[in-house]
Amino acid sequence: MNTPRTLIAASLVALFAASGAVAQEATPTQFDQFTSVATRADVRADAAAAYSAGLIGGGEVSRSAVDFMATKTRAQVMAETKEAQRLGLLGHGELSAPSVSPAQAEQIQMAGLRALGTPVAKAMR
Repeated sequence: MNTPRTLIAASLVALFAASGAVAQEATPTQFDQFTSVATRADVRADAAAAYSAGLIGGGEVSRSAVDFMATKTRAQVMAETKEAQRLGLLGHGELSAPSVSPAQAEQIQMAGLRALGTPVAKAMR
């Protein structure tokens, strides 16, 4: 009767010992204490200059990535995402998202406008 308990205890000890060994493998890197001194504008300017000089381009980095500017606020995107989720329009796992009807697209857009507090959205409530 003590054999199963002993086996379970030995298994737990082995499990905890193995997990401790994995945690000890992590070593600090030279970037742990890194603090950037460049502003976002500096980085964008450097990227634009490198692109113009032909040092970067194609692949994952392109001119459109340097010139990208968001057209919606964070609150607007969050509101639209919540509305799409409420309508059941977000895909799950490997399944693709369902088709969006024009009425649903309008509901999603209005949710984003309400997040901005625009007079048009308030009138549509």
